[in-house]
Amino acid sequence: MARKIQLRKTCSIYADDLHFATMVFPFIEKEINNNTTIKTILEKNEEENIEKIINNIGLNSEIKEKIRQIDWSNTNIKKIRNNFEVLKQDIREKNNIDIIVLGRNLFVQKVNKAIDLWFKNNIEELENIEIQINVINCFSFEENKKIYKIKDSYDYILKTSGIEEIFETEELLKAN
Repeated sequence: MARKIQLRKTCSIYADDLHFATMVFPFIEKEINNNTTIKTILEKNEEENIEKIINNIGLNSEIKEKIRQIDWSNTNIKKIRNNFEVLKQDIREKNNIDIIVLGRNLFVQKVNKAIDLWFKNNIEELENIEIQINVINCFSFEENKKIYKIKDSYDYILKTSGIEEIFETEELLKAN
């Protein structure tokens, strides 16, 4: 009996680009160890920040190399289309896929519309595959000082400890 594909949206708040890289590392390490595919859709290049953290964090060399293999460069329309093509293949081979979306609010909003449309257009083909797709929308605190507005749109938040269900605004304020 096939399970329904689960598309979950998660939010995350970061103070600056280096904070994003630091915050996401424990989660990525855990996901790599769970054989989860990690895709990125980034408004700007994060390779330098990721490399800084890789060089200063105590992970084994195999995990560091797997993190380096994730595409941390900025995303254009062609790259988004390529991600969607590769996503179909990844879905057939994996149980879980994380898509990290990082950028200004408008960028995150447009990417999520594209993901939702892709999901809707491919649901019949994918409905017999057991899969969880987790879209992690990362928002800048600088652009979103009223965090409760983000919290009201999500049931889950990514913190350094992992993904947790959101219960109250106070928890979201303390999340990172």
